[in-house]
Amino acid sequence: MGILNDGFADCTMALTVPVVSKFDVTARVTAVSSGKNLSYGQSNGVLKIGSDEFNTPTISGLYEFPYGDLIVGNSEGILIYREGKEIASHKHETGIDSVTGHQSNAVVIDGLGRAHLVDSKGHSTSVDASSVLFAKLGDQLAIATESGHVYTYSLEGLRTWERPPRGDVGERITAIGWNGDILIVAREGHGLVPGEEEALEIEYWKSGNLQKRVDVNKRVVSIDGPWMGLDMGGVMHEGEIVAELQHPVHLLINKGNHVLAGSWFHLHKITTQGSQWSVETQGMVEHLSSNQDGTAVLIAGSDQNDYTDPEPVVLIDSTAEPVPLIEENTAIDDWGEAPAIEVSAEEIYGDDISIEELAGIEQSEFTDQSDLMDALNDEIINEAITEDNDDLMFALSLDAEEVIAPSPDAGGDQSLVADEDGTAVVTLDGSGTRDPQERITSWSWVDDSGKEVASTPVVRVRLNRGGHRLELRIKDRDGRWSSDSIDVRVK
Repeated sequence: MGILNDGFADCTMALTVPVVSKFDVTARVTAVSSGKNLSYGQSNGVLKIGSDEFNTPTISGLYEFPYGDLIVGNSEGILIYREGKEIASHKHETGIDSVTGHQSNAVVIDGLGRAHLVDSKGHSTSVDASSVLFAKLGDQLAIATESGHVYTYSLEGLRTWERPPRGDVGERITAIGWNGDILIVAREGHGLVPGEEEALEIEYWKSGNLQKRVDVNKRVVSIDGPWMGLDMGGVMHEGEIVAELQHPVHLLINKGNHVLAGSWFHLHKITTQGSQWSVETQGMVEHLSSNQDGTAVLIAGSDQNDYTDPEPVVLIDSTAEPVPLIEENTAIDDWGEAPAIEVSAEEIYGDDISIEELAGIEQSEFTDQSDLMDALNDEIINEAITEDNDDLMFALSLDAEEVIAPSPDAGGDQSLVADEDGTAVVTLDGSGTRDPQERITSWSWVDDSGKEVASTPVVRVRLNRGGHRLELRIKDRDGRWSSDSIDVRVK
């Protein structure tokens, strides 16, 4: 069975599974949890646990323990709920940025990038790592930091191992994950001298020993079990590409012989034979949770449009029998069904009736062409276009055979104060990037989880309270990537 570019297995018709339910929300959804309860939290602090509703500060993460207790991270700390009641809480001065868990353990990352192990009673144990980029729980806790270090800890918070660094500079960890007792580390090594190529590798570690290292030539941005998601679109299994998708894959849930993969506005079920079905949602797949058997999968995310209502939380049964995906007619399709207007030649060329009247269009308020031109001129705003003479002359003076690689510039670090909803709008400006020979073919802004947030040099994004690392990546005509990063603190 072949693999197609759209990610579907080689079949005659695209498949999907029906949506079981949609839950309306009052604000942007920031976390979902599917277990004994169906739960979701919103940016306005509204928390739904089953049929119960609670009001808390802005919610940043949820995780349900196997026996039903729910840990909630928000802008003030953590809360524990059991059977519809709050049973414990723990304050964090800088708030909580994220909550993840595995079986009976959870790990939270606070606003300063520190990791804390938390049990169902709310007891918290800090680990000795800062600027945490990723935290993954298995039989141990694995942590990757912004500086490129990787550590493992016992579930009591004691450090058990440190990955030997590959170099002092030029290395970045893009994802980590557990496959049983094997820790998988995805890394990229930036070429720091001319002629040196970028390295994109995955490493397999067991009990502190390197089992193997594979150069995959792809940037891995998510790992769960043997499955890996790629930022250029696609899913790998055991290091081999099994499905090619058109957008980055930042969310994975390992279900054994298949994986649930979130990519752009779609959730895919993927096996080693490719994508078996796809569900399209109203918002991007930013939050994903599944119960153990996959019968209740919650999907949520924003469509990134501030002028529309918040997108609902979608519930599907991933074990349901797939059905053919039926495309609905669009407004463009409807144009072809418009009735024809029968008009005689006399009506067209006669002087008594205008074309506008024939078409049913009301007469314009403009009485002559001068009025019309005056109105059009009123709408035109002339902007002077200036050339950067220095850059232009520099480019013209270059030897025709000399190649000047573009140099990315993500701008300076920023610090902003959050609005009442706990978010702030940040302008990411890469216009300072130097490209005298116009060699750039691709722009990409990527957040600290590896998710692409924009593909233009300048963009405005909304960020939650806390610390964020934003990276500007550019690609030139020769396929070479280079990057520059900034830190944004939303207080």
